[in-house]
Amino acid sequence: MKTILAAVDGSAPSYRALEQAAVISKALGADLVVLLVRQFIIGRHDVLEVWTNEQVSEIMKRVGKVVSESGTPSHRILEEHSRDVAYAIVEAALANHVDLIVMGASGMGSIKAFILGSVSNSVLRQAACPVMIVH
Repeated sequence: MKTILAAVDGSAPSYRALEQAAVISKALGADLVVLLVRQFIIGRHDVLEVWTNEQVSEIMKRVGKVVSESGTPSHRILEEHSRDVAYAIVEAALANHVDLIVMGASGMGSIKAFILGSVSNSVLRQAACPVMIVH
């Protein structure tokens, strides 16, 4: 296993997933790719970002803290913009030759999850590599 992707959305489960991904990455000597998908919504007249720049900055700070505390030797942070978070995670995994995706069981998309199904469930169905779901 050479590359592990941790998807982070600012929720407690996503930070727990990041912690687990960092532990696995360190133990295996694998590269850690942290992915933050900035979801946007297209309205009638506007494109709306789900997160503000301040919220993204806070998430990035917390990601940096978790990764540095874990002692993971090699990591990088990717920021993607997408309407479909699950699709963005799967595509980032393919583009970065990821061997394992680690993500939280539930995240910030609870209304969409209620209507359409969860992001983690969608990634499980679409990913070309193993997916670890952290509660």
